[in-house]
Amino acid sequence: MQPQLASDEPVLFTQRGYFPFGGTVFSAYGALLVLTTRRLLFAPARIWKIPNPGEAWVRARSMSLPDVTAVEPASGARLTISSRYGDTVSFCAILPTGPGFVWQARDAVPYRDETVRRIRQAVREGL
Repeated sequence: MQPQLASDEPVLFTQRGYFPFGGTVFSAYGALLVLTTRRLLFAPARIWKIPNPGEAWVRARSMSLPDVTAVEPASGARLTISSRYGDTVSFCAILPTGPGFVWQARDAVPYRDETVRRIRQAVREGL
C-alpha cells in the first residue's frame, strides 16, 4: 500500500523489505520503503489487502530526508537508518519480484547496497 504523497513530491526509488524484530528470522513485518524528494517513507505490506494493526507502527518509522544522519549496510541484506533525533530504523531488503519471503534476504544484498546508495545520494543532494 503506497503512502499518501503530495503532488510535488515525486518518488525517486522504492524497495520491498521488512522490519526485523523479535528473536527469530521469521519475526518480521513487511514494508515498502519509498524514497521521495522530501521524505523516506515506509508503507505496510498487506496480504490480500487486509489492514493490519501494525500499520501505524510501520508508518511511524518514516522521516524527512533532512533528519536522516546516517545510512549504513549491516549483516545480510539489512541496513540501518539513523535520524538526528536518535532513532534508528533497521530495514531488510528483499528481492523486488516474487512473493517476498524472509529467506530471500540473503540474495538481496545488491538491493540493500542500491538502497543505501540511493538514500545517501538523496540526503547528500538535499533533494
